[in-house]
Amino acid sequence: MKPELISRLLERFPSLRDLKAEAEKARQEEERRHQEEVQKAQAEGKKPPARVESHVPVYPNPTFLVPREQLLEVCTFLRDDPEFRFDYLSFVTAVDRPPDSMEVVYHLYSMEHRHNLLLKVVVPREDPRIPSVVRIWDGANWHERETYDLLGVIFEGHPNLRRIMMTEDWIGHPLRKDYVYEDPAWLVELAKQRQQEIAATGEEPIGERA
Repeated sequence: MKPELISRLLERFPSLRDLKAEAEKARQEEERRHQEEVQKAQAEGKKPPARVESHVPVYPNPTFLVPREQLLEVCTFLRDDPEFRFDYLSFVTAVDRPPDSMEVVYHLYSMEHRHNLLLKVVVPREDPRIPSVVRIWDGANWHERETYDLLGVIFEGHPNLRRIMMTEDWIGHPLRKDYVYEDPAWLVELAKQRQQEIAATGEEPIGERA
């Protein structure tokens, strides 16, 4: 996406954070400090320090952190403005950041202008609620359901927010980092019934639920 469009977006929504620009600045600062250490070591006749692996994230596309309360306004603007025209939402997902937060991620693409960007919204992990964008992009429907199913994000205003991959009686959300599998009630009862049937034959109970 052209730099002038990024500037215009940040002027229109001052509360947005340009994560790609912040990361690039952080890497430049790391490089500056490293070069200073190298020059100091050379001046003292010492071996230059090894380069330390950077933990600054890399953003291949323009990426913006959006306040949750502004998500719908920002998305509507990005879809409708002629210079942006983000008419395609390619995916919605989330990243679990225990212990306190989760990041909901939106990847947008413009068929007309052939540019893309990412939006990130941080939500509290204990109450991960965020407005649904289905009314802006119909294609968000199943993506939001999958994110709800696997990570437990509640998309408020979604027309049919229910599980899409796991069974309706599944306990918990499998992609949360503290997820521990629990048998659904019907499986527990089935296992008990089976063990009782085996016990009635006089044989030794078998299996992990014995």
